[in-house]
Amino acid sequence: MPSHQNPVGNSKTAKFVAANPLAPLADPFSGMGDDQKDLHKEVSNNVQKRVEQAMEELKEKHRTGTNEVDEPDRGPTGAAYKELYRQQRDISKRATAAKEHSDAKERMQQNKEIEEAKEKMRRMKFLDSEYEDNSHDDSHDDFDYLLDEEDPALAQLREVRLAQLKQEQITRATNISLGHGTLRTIFQDEFLTECTGSSRFVCVHFFQDEFERCKIMDFHLKIIAEEHYECKFLRIDAAKAPFFVTKFKIRTLPSLFLYDNGKEIGRLGGFDGLAIDPKKPDEWHTGRLQEWIASKGAIKYEKPSDEVAEERKRLGIVTRGAVYCTRERSSVVEEY
Repeated sequence: MPSHQNPVGNSKTAKFVAANPLAPLADPFSGMGDDQKDLHKEVSNNVQKRVEQAMEELKEKHRTGTNEVDEPDRGPTGAAYKELYRQQRDISKRATAAKEHSDAKERMQQNKEIEEAKEKMRRMKFLDSEYEDNSHDDSHDDFDYLLDEEDPALAQLREVRLAQLKQEQITRATNISLGHGTLRTIFQDEFLTECTGSSRFVCVHFFQDEFERCKIMDFHLKIIAEEHYECKFLRIDAAKAPFFVTKFKIRTLPSLFLYDNGKEIGRLGGFDGLAIDPKKPDEWHTGRLQEWIASKGAIKYEKPSDEVAEERKRLGIVTRGAVYCTRERSSVVEEY
């Protein structure tokens, strides 16, 4: 008996198939014998079962997080994504902590100014009481408003100061989120990104661990970085950055570079110009380095006056960061 799925001749069915050539796909086993049909069906069922089993295994692996087929740097669960998430979370935590710290400091400043205002009012009240006791005259009642109302000038001064403090804290929190406030070590591939990124002022120290002078420079830079959030302080191993050592023609370590929006504005080789006594080039304190960086505009620092220096000396206040080198005075970079 001929199959209606594969008709031949000039019947109506044959004409329909000719008009619709995809119709035979409805029965892929048409025209086959029973043995061929059974074989093809068995193969088809076997392939279908294996595909379904593979899909179930993939679903289970993704559900339990044990999909060892994926590369670690592919997919949202890869190590690269986890590291990026961890960095973003750390930045968010630092920004939150900085904001909380700034809010607390702002509240303390407000409370302090309120207490000072109250103290001023108490002093005015005391003077008014003294005047009343001495004169026994009620003519001073015209000035009682000073005790009942806040001085407009004082209120305006306080508002201006609070606005300044708030802006300073916002700027500080932003700088902390960009990596300011500490001395960080970077690699050669990160140099351009760090120096031409969101931070305006960047200070980079080229060092080598074997040089004692580089350790001394790190000591002072850590102190400065914690005090001056307006500049980002970085350090890079010269031995692992041969490209920039050659490009910048660095021959002495430590070498310090200052950048303003990616443009070099200062360079310091060794301890050049930092010594207090030219005969003792390794003896200098942190303030000397602060003066050099401030002279380039990267930080805000004013050298204490002679009167302040004498008063600090009288009170026994020692200049912070006074550390001296007892090793060789010169540190020359090896050729790469």
